[in-house]
Amino acid sequence: MDLKQVKHESLPIVKTELPGPRSRAIRERELKHISPGLSAVSLLSGLAMKDGLGALVRDVDDNVFIDLSSGAVVTVTGHSHPRVVEEIQNSIGRFIHIYDYGSDVRAEFLELLAEVTPESIDCFQMFTAGAETIEGGMRLAKAATKNHEFISLYRGFHGKTVGALSAMGGNYKKGFAPLVSGMYQTPNAYCYRCPLGLTYPSCNAACADFIENVYQEQSTGAVAAVVMEAIQGAGGVIIPPPEFVKKISEFCKKNGILLFIDEILTSAGRTGKLWASQHYDAQPDIMTMGKGIASGFPLGIVGSRKELMENWPWDQFNGGTSTFGGSPVSAAAALATLKVIEEEQLVEKGAEVGAHIKSRLTEMKNKYQVLGDVRGVGMLMAVELVKDRDTKERISQQDAENLYRMILKRGVMVASAAPIMRITPPLVLSKQLADRALDLIDEAFAEFEKSRG
Repeated sequence: MDLKQVKHESLPIVKTELPGPRSRAIRERELKHISPGLSAVSLLSGLAMKDGLGALVRDVDDNVFIDLSSGAVVTVTGHSHPRVVEEIQNSIGRFIHIYDYGSDVRAEFLELLAEVTPESIDCFQMFTAGAETIEGGMRLAKAATKNHEFISLYRGFHGKTVGALSAMGGNYKKGFAPLVSGMYQTPNAYCYRCPLGLTYPSCNAACADFIENVYQEQSTGAVAAVVMEAIQGAGGVIIPPPEFVKKISEFCKKNGILLFIDEILTSAGRTGKLWASQHYDAQPDIMTMGKGIASGFPLGIVGSRKELMENWPWDQFNGGTSTFGGSPVSAAAALATLKVIEEEQLVEKGAEVGAHIKSRLTEMKNKYQVLGDVRGVGMLMAVELVKDRDTKERISQQDAENLYRMILKRGVMVASAAPIMRITPPLVLSKQLADRALDLIDEAFAEFEKSRG
């Protein structure tokens, strides 16, 4: 079966129980030797994958799923976009690795990137994983300011290396102490569950003002940067009101602190604009990019301006490098990705289909009490699942896993198996295929509510 020839009306295709026999056999072999701590969606599904195309993924038992996850919120141009694949193959045929020597493709990529990033960003360093990239941005902030402290937001997610963990909110950092000193946190704009117990808009985004207290009462005054996602992704798709980002930006300018916007998850059109910071007209001093920037090929980028990067020790030999940073292969993948996004108008298409998906989910909220909140922008959405809408008590993790399985058995893959269910499709997802997936999700919600009485 050729995925290119599959008719949309026949999708998804679920031939076996899930996981199927071939998936089970492969996973049994893997689990003897692979470390625990894999993703929840991998372990709960038990699937082993064969291939993918666009918004479709096929497992080794030939079950074909509609992918509303983009892998790990990565494949913005869809799985195996032929243009991206071709450029990777052409590049990798010349070099698999050549450190950070110059190349035509990297020069062209960096020139294009400088054109499409915010005006405040014109100089770049390439890395691989998101956490490594965040650590690079933090090192740059220290070099540029000669300060060493950072302020980040509640529920922020920045990666799992020690420095990135230290800037993180939530549960991922629990059990990994000690963390880095000089890291402070301030409330985020989680309006559905306001950390200050207030209500928007009458609150006037008071959560943003709290950063003054953190700066005065907790720091030593040596803050290099405020590290924040313009829109929080893994923390639950938390979309701040415009005043919040504006106030944080003004705080940074007033106190000579760098504004460090982490766009790892929101890169390359994910939120209906090329960068999430564009929703707020924000001009970051440091901006990190990743995930979708190379359509799934490993790449992270620290962006800033030349004058900030021309500071010791960042500008010394090897001050900003990494073993795989600067690869012509990753540059080729990212260059092709940006060109595909522009030529196929994927930002605009993603915004349109994403708005339709959000509208459908909002309609479901009126049908099912378990849907406490629906939020999102572009192809980054979340449904917060609750036992009671008045108390906003979340459903249990076990219930969330059960709901995930109900959706999966219908042939639809979502991005998380948790009380905040994230929906993050590729930008190439058609409205027709989105509606098919949403019809099945609707069925799953009905089954879930019935199962809970």
